[in-house]
Amino acid sequence: MNKKFIIFLVAISLILSVNCTFAADENATQAISYGDDGKMIGDIAENPEILSDDGNGDIIQVKDNSYGLKDASQTIKMQGVIDRVNGGIWYKASFYNEDGTPLNESRVSFSLDDNDLGWYVNTDSNGVAILKAAIKNGNYKLNAFHPNGDNATVDLKVFSLLSGNKDINMFYDGGNTYTVRAYDVNGNPVKAGEKVTFAIGSKTYVKTTDKNGFAKLKIDSKPGLYQIGARYNNYVVLNDLYVKPVLKPLTSLKNKHLKSTIKFKVKFLGKNKKNKLIKVKFNKKTYKAKTNKKGIAVFKLKTPKKLGKYKTVVSYKKTKLTLTFYKYYI
Repeated sequence: MNKKFIIFLVAISLILSVNCTFAADENATQAISYGDDGKMIGDIAENPEILSDDGNGDIIQVKDNSYGLKDASQTIKMQGVIDRVNGGIWYKASFYNEDGTPLNESRVSFSLDDNDLGWYVNTDSNGVAILKAAIKNGNYKLNAFHPNGDNATVDLKVFSLLSGNKDINMFYDGGNTYTVRAYDVNGNPVKAGEKVTFAIGSKTYVKTTDKNGFAKLKIDSKPGLYQIGARYNNYVVLNDLYVKPVLKPLTSLKNKHLKSTIKFKVKFLGKNKKNKLIKVKFNKKTYKAKTNKKGIAVFKLKTPKKLGKYKTVVSYKKTKLTLTFYKYYI
C-alpha cells in the first residue's frame, strides 16, 4: 500500500502537467491536440473550445447540426459521472438501437454547451460509452449524440473531490494540521469513516473523515522542506510543507579559553514558548533545562580540562542542532 502510494506521488507531477492522461483511452479520442509549434490547442483550462482528434492529430467536428433534434429518451440514457479525477471526469452513458437493443461497438460523440467540437467514444458490447474527458471545474451542459441523429443533454458540474488543502509554513512542534474535505461523485461531503491517505515525503498515513467529510493529519515532521499530499479514491492534491527549526543558540561556544563553566543560552522559537524541555549533550554529559516565558533555557556547562574542540548537540524532541565548542589559549 505504502510503496504504491509513494510511486503514485512521484508520478503525480506528470499527471498534473499533462491534463488528464486518462483521456487517452482506447475507446475515446483525446480532447487535446498540439499545433506545429508544440503549443497546446484548445486547452480547456485556458480556452472554452472543446477539441478532439481522430488519432492522426486532425481536429474533427462531432456535432452535425443537419441532424436536427429528436427524442432520445429511448436511444440514449445519460447515467452520470462515475469517477472524478485530477483535471476532469469519467461519464457513463448507454446507447440503444430504436428496437431497444444495445448499440454495441459503435462510435458516438459528446460535447459541452454549444460547442461544435468534442469527443468521439466507442460503445462496448452492451452499448455503454465511457467519456474520459479533461475539463476544468465549472458548470456545463453535456451533450450526447447518437449516430442516428438523436441527442440528449444533461447538466454537468465538474469539481474537486478534495478541497481545503493549503501550503503550510510552520515551526517544528507547532501543532499544525493538514486538513482536506472529501466529496462524493455527486458533490456531497462524504460521511464519517471514509479513508483518506496522506503522505509527507515518503511516509504515508491513513485517516478517516468526520461526519462533515473532513480528514486531518497532525504534522510532527522534523525541520525541512517537504511535499505533502492527500488522496481520496482517484483524486490527489499536493502542497508544499516547510517545517522551520525552533532552536537558536544565543551564546557563542568559541573563544571561551580556560573558564571552568560556560553560561550557555538557547532560545525556543516556536509557539507556547514556556516550559519546553531542552537538552544539551556536551563532553559526554547531558544537561537539561526548561524554557522561561520568553522561550529561553539557560545551561551551565562544565568545560573540559583538555584544549581542543568538542561536539555539542542541542535537542528538543525529535529535532537537534549540532555545534562545536572550542577551548584553547589566545
